[in-house]
Amino acid sequence: MVVLAQEGSPPAGGAEFGQIVLAALMFAVVFLPLAVFVIRERAGKRTVIGRVADWMGRIGGMPRWAAMPMLVAGLSGLAALIGVYWDVPIHMELGRDEGPLANPSHYPIYFGLMGIFASGVLSAALAKDDLPARTFRIGPHWRAPMGSIQMMGTGLVGVAGFPLDDVWHRLFGQDVTEWGPTHVLMIGGGIGVVIGIQLLLAEARQVGATGLAVRVQGPVLAGAWTMGASAFLMEFDLGVPQFPMLAQVVLVGLIGSWTLVFARLSWGPGGTLFVLAVFLLTRALFAVLPAVDGLHVASLLPYVAEAVVIEVVALLVGTGHGWRFPVVAGLASGAVGLLGEYQFSQWLMPNPWPAAHLPLFLVFGALASVGGALVGAWQHRRVEDVAALRERPTPAEPFRTRHLGGLVGALLVTGLMAAVVVPADPPPGLSADIALSESPRGQEISNPHGGGVPRWVNATVTISDPELADDAIWLNGFAWQGGDFYTAPLVEVADGVYRTAEPLPAFGQWKSGIRLHAANRVMTLAPVYAPADPAANAPEISAVSGPRDFISEISFLQRERKTDTPLVLWTIGYLLVGGVFAGMWAFFAWLYTAAAAGKPTARRKVSALP
Repeated sequence: MVVLAQEGSPPAGGAEFGQIVLAALMFAVVFLPLAVFVIRERAGKRTVIGRVADWMGRIGGMPRWAAMPMLVAGLSGLAALIGVYWDVPIHMELGRDEGPLANPSHYPIYFGLMGIFASGVLSAALAKDDLPARTFRIGPHWRAPMGSIQMMGTGLVGVAGFPLDDVWHRLFGQDVTEWGPTHVLMIGGGIGVVIGIQLLLAEARQVGATGLAVRVQGPVLAGAWTMGASAFLMEFDLGVPQFPMLAQVVLVGLIGSWTLVFARLSWGPGGTLFVLAVFLLTRALFAVLPAVDGLHVASLLPYVAEAVVIEVVALLVGTGHGWRFPVVAGLASGAVGLLGEYQFSQWLMPNPWPAAHLPLFLVFGALASVGGALVGAWQHRRVEDVAALRERPTPAEPFRTRHLGGLVGALLVTGLMAAVVVPADPPPGLSADIALSESPRGQEISNPHGGGVPRWVNATVTISDPELADDAIWLNGFAWQGGDFYTAPLVEVADGVYRTAEPLPAFGQWKSGIRLHAANRVMTLAPVYAPADPAANAPEISAVSGPRDFISEISFLQRERKTDTPLVLWTIGYLLVGGVFAGMWAFFAWLYTAAAAGKPTARRKVSALP
């Protein structure tokens, strides 16, 4: 059983100095030997890692700079995601950490991200002979495949997220949310390695890697990208989303169409089945540690309906070299495929997609699907251009032919996410009259902690604006961080009057309230109970009957956030983190474009240093 939070109030700022030192030592343990290997390998000395890479290359029919680094990157990314799927339910049920190294889930995340960065370094160090036509110059005698640089870059962003996360907590307080700015850097950096492996595989094909195993890896890696990108949906899958449901719809449309279109183009008929197989098998793997620890296990939307639609569109309109297939596939996947995901949400999601809002969801989902399909088609074309570059240099094509579709898709999904991701505050004057009554029974608590005399209450809630509640995306009784997590829709007993379906805890470290998500981005909460939190300067909210204002949901769910930090620092912080994230994706796009460029790098043997 995971036991992290104790009777007292855990720290709400950065890590203790001792934990920072220990994390730095772990970093050194990994990267000092790696630095020694790089120096020896580039000096032309025989190394154990080099010999293993040569052996794996011969077995797999791939160059030494691809086979082993791709395996290291894949296993590291898998470890990091196992940690993420373990970490989020820990915070849901037990609150914030005593410190970053007091949380066991952080170890696979940290070492996984370091492994991703190390895989790029390994690949670049091993790159001597038989290089792709287009390479990245590191030094006067050192060029590396573009995929090596992409893997190195994405790992660096992920690893940098750890110290940046500590700085963020010191400045702004902790944000117990998966989509916290520095958390997005770590997750985005971790999952981005799949795109690097896809590029490195294309470069390996360019220098002669062939065979069924190499060909199968294209759609399989698309499945790995589905698996990784879907990590951003985890709070929705678990039932504690802190961002609007429209963001879930947009992400489902984007991820599904991007990866499924790429797989269908890579493999042909049935390519989407590889995506579904990889996605479903890995999600079963990610469920093991939370289940063993008695934590909540994330559900999922399976992308099955979108896969079927894309396969049908490919048969009907073909997958030629124009942009017709991704546009039609995206529209059909968004309009018809997401109807299927809507039905799956009724069976699988803690917060099902409401039928009343389905028309708007389908509009946003269809646009996101078109954007994702365009990006997936652009990525596939660059991969094929890279693979064929040595024998058949890419002809000079107009920009609109080569890149316009991908650029439109990327800008479209970026604009959609910007439009839907930021929650809106409740309208002024929105309140609830909450009548509490003692419940003779409670609910089972999987990881009890925090002490307190058990008290469970039922709540009858009269909302000041009944129409807002009638049109709600969800209206739930909610409790978390007291050793478990509960959410259940309220039951309407009269016009504007609702009752909790299950009793709410009002003791110990529990935080309970009434969550209201109204169209289209309003996310608000009427508090029922929260303990005093001295470390976060948060007073107790007593569980008593009476009127309660609906407040911005983030102010309750993230009570640790500092309220006295100047607005200018918040602005600078978001701009810096957002700039790193955006720059990372722009750099990835440049690497793909440069690797597929028609004019090869000046061909000369790149040997070891004299």
